[in-house]
Amino acid sequence: MTMTDVEPVFLDTNVLVYASMAVSPLHAIARRAIETREAAAVPLVISRQILREFLATLNRPQVNIPITTLTAQVRHFEARFQLIEESAAVTAALLDLVEQGVGRRVHDVNIVATMQVGGVRQLLTNNPGDFAAFTHVVTVIPLAP
Repeated sequence: MTMTDVEPVFLDTNVLVYASMAVSPLHAIARRAIETREAAAVPLVISRQILREFLATLNRPQVNIPITTLTAQVRHFEARFQLIEESAAVTAALLDLVEQGVGRRVHDVNIVATMQVGGVRQLLTNNPGDFAAFTHVVTVIPLAP
């Protein structure tokens, strides 16, 4: 299989959170999901929204991770994964999806809009139910069975 035959996979925030937190019960599963795809030369894709959500999730006082550690991880993700920039086209796709009534959870709808604009059809997430309304435009890959 050549690189052109490999479908890229968009990583949901929860995958990066679990892969980054050794105390998470899904830590090994998330790391393996990422590393297996990287070893198979599957392009892994994120957006700035995913980076913001990662930072917001792990910057809570109860998590207690130093901010410099978190910002270093975000910078690492920017270098490690392909990045789809949020553009006017993403906003237009978001508005189209919202007007179609396929989703009210704007953050999740924006992920789908970003994927559409970036030409990515596969989404790796631990929350497949959040994207059930979008199965006509994305293939949801559950992180854990």
